[in-house]
Amino acid sequence: MPFSGGRDSCHSLHLIVKELKMRPITYTYDWGMVTDLGRRNISRMSAELGVENIIVAADIAQKRRNITVNLKAWLKSPHLGMISVLAAGDKHFFRHVETIKQQTGVSLNLWGINPLEVTHFKSGFLGVPPNFEEKRVYSHGAMKQLRYQALRLRAMLSSPGYFNSSLWDTLSGEYYRSFTKKTDYFHIYDYWRWDEKQVDDTLAEYDWEKAPDTTTTWRIGDGTAAFYNYVYYTVAGFTEHDTFRSNQIREGDLTREEALEMVHEENRPRYPNIKWYLDALGMDFAEVISVVNRIPRLVPQ
Repeated sequence: MPFSGGRDSCHSLHLIVKELKMRPITYTYDWGMVTDLGRRNISRMSAELGVENIIVAADIAQKRRNITVNLKAWLKSPHLGMISVLAAGDKHFFRHVETIKQQTGVSLNLWGINPLEVTHFKSGFLGVPPNFEEKRVYSHGAMKQLRYQALRLRAMLSSPGYFNSSLWDTLSGEYYRSFTKKTDYFHIYDYWRWDEKQVDDTLAEYDWEKAPDTTTTWRIGDGTAAFYNYVYYTVAGFTEHDTFRSNQIREGDLTREEALEMVHEENRPRYPNIKWYLDALGMDFAEVISVVNRIPRLVPQ
């Protein structure tokens, strides 16, 4: 089971052990942007449920250098469609899933991806139309990926700094995510309805740790999320929290009024987390934020 230590993977681990009565092996890919909070929740859940956690660690210093050079290139020519390149280094997660399966002899692969997490707008800013018929959050498809990479290449031409030593790492990661065929691969939430209150209440039984700088429990173990959501909110006026809550409205889980109240809090800048992120990259907080704040807005503020 791929295990990030986030809300959904932790709840999925609970379901697999307690409801399915299985004893999985969990796998974590540490690419340098797993926060200390995320690490503690990984350790806490693994210990409480008595499962083995295998950590595959990348060359973290190199991964962070890759993010740094790409962020510097992005800051010279900010483009909302290119924000995703900052998280490109984590796509080798998909490669090492297969490595762990081969090493352990375990073929069944259970993912804890929340189907309400779909954020079409991220690639939409690059010019990719949404596919509302997509069956899974992550799916392979050569033509779709080639079109996406062609649009990304066009955007990269506006800032030559993107053509750097990280390019191979980015492209090879995308290959493993989108081109390689996934076998014995299932989503837990295709079989259990995802219910936020039930998820949060269950995790509270494990003393699952929350972040001190936000009310949401989503993506709090990801060091990148606070920064890119700050960019989206500053420039476009919304974040992935808005799309997530919108999907809950469509499911009948929330009223529009409840969702608006939630995103009002969730879209507040997480400055401590952003500071941690930029410090890890060796970049100056004030300089980076000032550049973001000067980007022309897409909507009136």
